[in-house]
Amino acid sequence: MSIPANPSLFADGSDSPQAHRAGAGNGKSMLELLYDGFYLVFLLKRNYVPNSADHLRSQIRELLDTFETSARRMSASADDVFAAKYAFCALLDETVLGSQFSIREEWGRNPLQLAFFGDQLAGENFFVKLDQLRGHGAPSLQALEIFHYCLLLGFQGKYMLEAPEKLALLTARLGDEIAFMRGKRTGFSPFWAIPDKVNHMLKGDIPLTYILIGMAALGLVAFLGLQALLGHRISSEMKPFDSLLQSPPQAAHITINLP
Repeated sequence: MSIPANPSLFADGSDSPQAHRAGAGNGKSMLELLYDGFYLVFLLKRNYVPNSADHLRSQIRELLDTFETSARRMSASADDVFAAKYAFCALLDETVLGSQFSIREEWGRNPLQLAFFGDQLAGENFFVKLDQLRGHGAPSLQALEIFHYCLLLGFQGKYMLEAPEKLALLTARLGDEIAFMRGKRTGFSPFWAIPDKVNHMLKGDIPLTYILIGMAALGLVAFLGLQALLGHRISSEMKPFDSLLQSPPQAAHITINLP
């Protein structure tokens, strides 16, 4: 199998990822086949400016053609290959459109999702396709790895305007699913408690009795502190009125004793 040419952001091929591709080997997985593409995204995120939109687009087209050919030789399903290409294009589109590059406006008029797939809803459809692959399970493991890598590289899509913890939770769950499919975990539950929840952490580490004692102690300290604070504040505010609240002086009187 021939090794695909390294995509370069520059006409002279500078900053080529050739020195970094030792781990990619001959493409043992779909993720490794897209190594050059992900390295290209990394360069873009590091503000390496491409020559032109057309030049970058032609490089991506060549890269994806090589990826598809190599993936089909590995007996990858057509649906998985299509989904992987779609995910990568969604990531690259979001990277370019979220940058300050001079090609951003031109790229926005003809992003990869539109040029290659006739679609302009990658921010939504990325997660639709991801859910479909998750439903397939282990047979779509390699495509799931590519989607997971896109999320790790910062793809947000529809979650860009929503709570970021939702996307973080999805990314973590997807990573757990992939690890379970690869046999790196002894068990997995898709409805497992969120790891950073306080009650989840305390439940497994601290006995309930100690928790109740601690809460009671904190409540007592808070009550005493509040009582002292209120007493001091009342004394300070009533001090100017001390003279008005004092008892009136006793009236003078004379005792006359008659003979």
